[in-house]
Amino acid sequence: MSTEALTDLFYFFLGLGVVWGWRREYKRRQKTGEGESFWPGTTTTPVGSTLIIIAGVILITIAETCVEKRFGVTASQSHLPAVYLFAMMGAAIVEETVFRGFAAPDHLSGIKLLAVILIGSVIFALIHGFGVSETKGQISTLFAFIISIWLYLGRFNPLNKNRSMAPSYWGHIVRNLAVFGIKWAQGFINFN
Repeated sequence: MSTEALTDLFYFFLGLGVVWGWRREYKRRQKTGEGESFWPGTTTTPVGSTLIIIAGVILITIAETCVEKRFGVTASQSHLPAVYLFAMMGAAIVEETVFRGFAAPDHLSGIKLLAVILIGSVIFALIHGFGVSETKGQISTLFAFIISIWLYLGRFNPLNKNRSMAPSYWGHIVRNLAVFGIKWAQGFINFN
């Protein structure tokens, strides 16, 4: 097995560890009524708040694909091994826990929350943009910024009164699955 494949699997298992810890605290809180101890957003949320975030993520991903096609940069995508899907799933969990969880405490509101959302989204976009000197990189950076803001809204919106992390987690998982699916459909996933 290649080093890249091992790294992808490591990231996947890291994400599973975060899910295990988050779920364990969530169950404890449901049983005892205690407050949050370590993992952020271990609360319930209406299913509708999660479905809205998922629907938005799908629409944003479709819009990004259309913009890439319009600017003729679809062919400049990188080829990925199929095992990379594991890293993408781990990344969804770990990144949400860091950006929308630990770096954005649930007590924030007003200008402080807006600053965290904007600064966090700029950082998120820059680590996902892959070079802003080329058109493809600019498109990726712009849509990573939009996705990031949308995922913050998953946690900090009126439907998610308890500020659960669940909508953000599910939104990011669906985003990464959609990106993988689009890359697969366009022939950029290698299965060998």
